[in-house]
Parts: sequence; C-alpha cells; structure tokens
Amino acid sequence: MKKHTDSPAAAFPETITFRSSCARPKSGVSLLNLFLTLLGYGGILWAMMTLYTPDCRKTYFLPAAGVLFLVAAGIQLLPRFSGKLTLGYLGLLLAFAFWKARRIVEGIQYIVNLVYQKAHNTDVVYFTIHTKNDISGSALLTCICIAGLLAVFLAFFTMRKPHFVLTASVTFLLIEPGLYFGLPVSVFAMALLLAYWCGMLAMRFSMLGSQEKNRLFRKNASFSGAVTALFVLAVYTAVSLTGTWQDYTRPETDKQRRQDISDTLADFDIQNLPQSLRNLGTALGLSSSDRVTLGTKAKQRYRDRTDLKLTFDTLPDETMYLKGYTGSIYSDNSWRTLSRNADYQNADVVFSVLQSYDCAPQNFPFLFQQSILPDSDTFSCTVQPQRRDGRYYQPYVSFGEKVSFPDDASVKPAKRSGYSWTVSAPQTWALSSIDAHELHSETIRAAGTDDSNAVTSFLNALHIDGTNVNVSARFSSSEVADSPEMIQGKVIPAVLMESLAYRDFAKDAYTDLPDSDDLDEVYAALPESLQNSKPSTPAEQYETLCAIRSWMAERTTYTLAPGKTPRTRDFVNFFLLENQKGYCVHYATAGTILARHLGIPARYCEGYLVGEDILDSASVDSDGYTVELKDRQAHAWCEFYVDGYGWVPFEMTPGYYDSTKVGDVEVADSTEPPTNTTQETTMDAAASNVVSTEMTSASVTSAVSSGESTASETEPIPGGTEPDPNGGGLFGNTGSAANLVRLFIHIFLWLLLAAVLTAAVILLRRWHIQRRRRIFLDTLHPRQAVFAMYRYLFRLLRWTGLRFENEPLLEFCETAVRHLRQKDLPADAPEIIIPMTLALDFGKQFPEKDVQRKAAASVEELANAICASCKPFRRFCMKYILHLC
Repeated sequence: MKKHTDSPAAAFPETITFRSSCARPKSGVSLLNLFLTLLGYGGILWAMMTLYTPDCRKTYFLPAAGVLFLVAAGIQLLPRFSGKLTLGYLGLLLAFAFWKARRIVEGIQYIVNLVYQKAHNTDVVYFTIHTKNDISGSALLTCICIAGLLAVFLAFFTMRKPHFVLTASVTFLLIEPGLYFGLPVSVFAMALLLAYWCGMLAMRFSMLGSQEKNRLFRKNASFSGAVTALFVLAVYTAVSLTGTWQDYTRPETDKQRRQDISDTLADFDIQNLPQSLRNLGTALGLSSSDRVTLGTKAKQRYRDRTDLKLTFDTLPDETMYLKGYTGSIYSDNSWRTLSRNADYQNADVVFSVLQSYDCAPQNFPFLFQQSILPDSDTFSCTVQPQRRDGRYYQPYVSFGEKVSFPDDASVKPAKRSGYSWTVSAPQTWALSSIDAHELHSETIRAAGTDDSNAVTSFLNALHIDGTNVNVSARFSSSEVADSPEMIQGKVIPAVLMESLAYRDFAKDAYTDLPDSDDLDEVYAALPESLQNSKPSTPAEQYETLCAIRSWMAERTTYTLAPGKTPRTRDFVNFFLLENQKGYCVHYATAGTILARHLGIPARYCEGYLVGEDILDSASVDSDGYTVELKDRQAHAWCEFYVDGYGWVPFEMTPGYYDSTKVGDVEVADSTEPPTNTTQETTMDAAASNVVSTEMTSASVTSAVSSGESTASETEPIPGGTEPDPNGGGLFGNTGSAANLVRLFIHIFLWLLLAAVLTAAVILLRRWHIQRRRRIFLDTLHPRQAVFAMYRYLFRLLRWTGLRFENEPLLEFCETAVRHLRQKDLPADAPEIIIPMTLALDFGKQFPEKDVQRKAAASVEELANAICASCKPFRRFCMKYILHLC
C-alpha cells in the first residue's frame, strides 16, 4: 500500500466518464438473477401448494401468480425508476389486501383449517367460519395476495439488492410449519428451493471477496450463483431419482420420533424448564423420566401411531393392564418413584432383599395365585416396543425369567427390543376368591434344606433368627407343595418377604401423604360415610374404593380437554373442587390420594389397557397372536395392595367400569360409551374416535412418556366451539378479577412487545451508524473507506433528488455543489469526496488521514442536514428504515 499524500487528488483527465458503482448492471447480470428468482418463486409456491394443499382454484391461481411474477421481475429489469415502481406495485398489493381484508382473513382461516386437519388427521376444523362468501374464492384471493408479495419480495432481494439471509429466512419460514407437522412435500419443489438457497449463498460468498461491487464483479457473482443453483438442482434430482428407483421410503420410526419431538416442543414451558427438558430427552429417546408432572397440558392429542406390539402364544379372553410407570410419592403436582434411601418401615430390609435375592413384589400375585389356584391357565406375552421411551411394560399377575427389579415397582428386562412374560389367568382376581382364602397363620420350617446356608442368609436379610418362622398367608403348606413346578422354590421366599417385611412397608410407604391445606380441603369435602370409613379387609377396601370413584364421578365430568392446572394450585384440589373436569390422569391421581387418606395402600400407574376388542383384532401367524397397541390405548389407573397377595389394579375413570365385570373386578364395556362422560369441546379426529372406542379398552386418557400422558396433550382446541371458560386455563374460573388480571397481562405483554420492537429498531440504527463511521475512519484500509463514502454520498444525493447521469464526474461534482447550496445544505462533501475518489481510482494516490477524517465528517454533516430538512415521515424512513443518518 502506498503512503498517504498531501493532496486529495492527482492529475486525471477532466472529461473521463467514471460510472457510479450504484449504476444499473447490464442485462446479462439481470437475466442470471432472474433465473435464480424464478427458481425461488416457483419452488416456494410449489412447496406451499403441496404442503398445505389449499383449495384455491389452481386454474385461476397459477396464471395470476405468473402474471404477478412477470410484473415484479419486469420492474427490476427497468433501467430507471425501478425503485419507485416497486413501491407502487407493493402499495397496490397492500391496498387490494386492505380492500378485501375480510375475505382474505376468511381465506387464511380456511387454509389454517386445512393444514390443521391434514397435520392431525382429523375432520374437525380449527376455526369456525361464518360467511356467505364462496370460501374457495376467499382462499383464491388470499393465495394471490401471498403470491404477489412473494413475487415483489424475491424479485427485489434477488435481482436488485441480493440478500441471502432475508430470502432464505422468509422462504424457509413459510414451509416450516408444514415440515414441522410432518406433512409431505414435493421432492422437486424442495429441489428448486434448495437450488435457490445455494445459488443465493454462492452470490453472497462471491460478494464477500471484493470491496468494490462494480459491474464485472456483480456479473461474476451472478454467474457463480446461477451455476451453483444448476449444479445443486442436478445433484438433488439425481439423488431423488435414485431413491425412487430403489423404492426408498422414510422409516416409520423416524416419522414417529419427529412427531414426538414436535409434540414436546409444542408443550415446552419455560416456567417448567426442568420437566420440559426431561420430556424432550424422552422424546429423543435419550432418557426416561422418573417424574410425572401433572396439569401442565390442556388437552389430549393422538397420532394414531403404534407404541407396542404384543405377541401371545394363547390369546387371553379378558381385558389386561400393561403397567409401565408407577408413581409412589405425590408432591408439587407430580408423581415420583420411590428411592432406595426412603425412610419407611422395613425399607432397608425390602431394598436389601431386592438387591440380593430374586424375591420381588412384582412377582407376588403370580406366585400366590398359582399356589392358590394351581390349575389356572397361563399364557406367554412378548412385548416389543415400537418407540423408545425408556420404560418397560409388565402385565399384572405375571412372571419373567430374564428380568431384574431395580425397586418394588419397576422392572428391567435383559433385552430392550423384546421381552416375554408368563401371565396367569384370570388377570383380574375375583374378590370372592380372595375372601375364600383368608389370611391365617402358618409356620414355615427352614431347617433341613439342601442349601441351609442360603436359607440362613435370606432369613438374616429379613432380620429373622431361628428355623421356625410364623407367617400369615392365604394358603397352606400343602397348597404350596402342590403348586406348579415352575414356581417351586420361589413361593416360600416370597411368602416370607411379603408377610414379614413388605406388607408393613407397603402400608407405611403407600399411605404417606404430604401435609397440605389444599388436600385437607379435599378430605373435608368427602361425604361423612367415607370420612368415617376404616377399611381393613380386601372386601372393605374394595367397597371403599368404589365409593371414592362414585363420589368423584358425581361431582366431575370426564373430558379430554380439561385445561391446565394453575401453577399456584394443587392438582387434586383444583380438579375435584374447582375445575371438576379431567381424564384418567386426574381420576387416577385423585383416587390414589383419597385411598391413601382412608388408609388403603395405593399407587398411581400409567401404561396401556388391552381390551377385548383389541384382542379380537389380533393377527395370527407362525409366532402366535399379535396385536398392536396404538397411542390411544394408553391409560392411567390406581392400584391397591391386598395383604397376602400383592398389587391389584383398580379403575377410577368414569366409563371404564360399571358396564361389565370379570369376577368382582369391573372393567370397561366394549360397546357402550361412558355414562359419565360429557364431550363439551370439539376434539380432533383421534379424540372424537375415542367416544366410540375408548370404552372398549383402548382409550387413552393418559400418557406414558410425555410426563402426563403418552400422547402429548397441549394444542389449541380445534373446531367451532371455544373451551369452557371454567376449564382451567391460566387463572381457573373466569371471574371478573381473573378477567381483569388477564386484561392487564395482555396489555403488559403488548407493551413489552412494542418496547422490544422499538428498542430493536433503535439499536439496529445505532449499529448501522457505528459500523459506517468505523469504515469511514479506517485508515488501515483507505480504499474501502473512500469508496464507502463515495457510495454513501451518491445515496444522499439521490435522496435530495439529484441523480447521476453518466456525465463527467467533475462536472457532476459542480452540479452537486450548486444543487446542495440551492437547498441550503452543506456542500463540502462532494468537493472533497469525488476528487479524492478519482485520485485513488485513477492516480492510485491514497488520501491523507486528516483529509479522510474531514471527508467522513462532511458527509455525516450532510446526512444530518438532509434529515433535519425532511418532513416527519421522510425523516423516519431516512433514519430508521434506510439508516442514512
């Protein structure tokens, strides 16, 4: 680089014509950019039409879109007045949109309904549209307006002012909702869009390679963009055709994973960040949550996906529950699992035995039932998870060979991909059979065994000394001796464990409740008959549980869209005493809490309900009978502990009982809808389908992996009816105080948004000014600084009404000086900057530092003077839109 000189100019021919850097590029450049614009415009329209499939009369829309594009692109090809014509074109489009605002709004609502129906596979609409207009005509007007705006936007920022970030952002955001919901898109439409993005990016990189954007440079950038677009288009087309020839299809597991992530992100709550992150990890298949947070989602949502596959060697003839999660501790509107360091009676003994011996409470019902009813049938059930949620599922009254038991509630098979259980029938043990086998004392002799050391060690783990142990059981030693061979050697340790340690542990741990004024209000609301209830026998416990669910059914309404529970309210209190709307998660939670309050050991469970209708639909092959469990089969229920037997499921949700019975345990009807269920909101297709199918076995009213339910539940309620105002929401009931608070919050949010936007506009202007000033005063790169000031000067002169007409620059300099003086504006900037630019460009002479600073100060002074002389609207545009001052 040459040193600064003492003179701002050097000798140069005064008649030479120097073309301004801002002059219109040649037609070759424009045609190359026109090719890119056509790729982007065609790609985005094609992608939107295939994603959202709007019924907009394509025979009218496509010609109209083509004419709008030709007009918008033709304006950019004009040598003069293209900027004003662009503003005029945009103004006409906005005026038309304002004129037809009502119909365009109807068209937008109609298109949103179509997207919603396609995304959620439902016939229910998101917006209820009351209009006498032709709705497809409204959709046509909306699509034409969108196409016109896209045409002028892409033409301007591709042909006149190439801008990769703006064009890529806008076009991507237009198709992202459809991609987010997993809607199918045309392969070749995406090929056009990808080629356009890559071409614009290539232009951007080319522009970074030079400081002076002259005609030759712009032509090279446009050429590189067009070539890149063609190359990407060719590669994308080749890859797509290869995939088509190879019959490649996207794996169903990938689609399900995308849906899980979409649902989880839709339910993401920054106020409940830890749980939201846990749910996201579960959706990604990275972890499973040991915590179920309640009341954070407003509505059930179904994807009609297959979650599990079950294979039976013999098809069971009754409904069965498949448990995957057990909630043991209720606190802070959530269920948590029990930890090994829990401080309950016999907790150290129970967890010590679980860790060292194959004697888990999960096996008690199977072992004891097989001992009491040795002739009862068994069948094999193999579980194959179709998506990874970190949970393992076990039928009740079952036994697994290659299974470990981390605690008294969960299981962990050796293979994640598939694991088998031996299940005893009947699945639901009849209450009459329990009464027929009352608890009685039994003496078990431990001496004389072949493995006395092992027996002694086991008894020591149970803190028992001696060889004769008194236990209470529901069967005799002779019945144990006659039990099936597969359980020989397992029953006696289970009896010892259950009678001497686990029974007292269950009564202590699973009747524990938090101290809560909100829960005390719920207890006080119970009828006197329940408050005075002291159940002790299984029959009394069963009668008490039936009374609990009847009381809940009388004062609440079953619905799949109950709304959220306010963060300041207790989940059970809000459900039973205020909102009084819920689905199985609500009923199972409340029923478990009330059962514990009345002294019944109870736990909250999530999993799947396999009804008789699902079993009847089983397919038969060489492996046996196979059934698929959809997400709508997920469910939540309560289980209670029967001394001398184990955990028994109990249904709390209205519509899943009172219809048919297996023994004395009631299960869902397979034909009739729930008598206590009221559908007060319009639900999506999957949810609407539940009205006829949920009572069969299969309805999902709970969730297994997302926290509160397997199927994520939060999304706006579709259809024409709004949610019940008492359905939860942010403040619960819609009293006047709540409405006033909500109004203040809305006003505050709008003011906050306005403040953020205002601050963003001001900060963006300050950033432009500081960046421009830094470039002007950069003495290490004087060439870049001089040409930046030169271009800035010409923009200011155009703003005042003076345009460069390809005349000799010194003559134009004099014209500019006279023009500025006539308008009472500072005229020093042209006299300094134009000669300095000519000296640098032709004489290769760099300006002195003081001269560079003086030029920067003069052009800034001119900008401020022009801004001060403008009317308010022009001043606003100059400062905050164009950032000229």
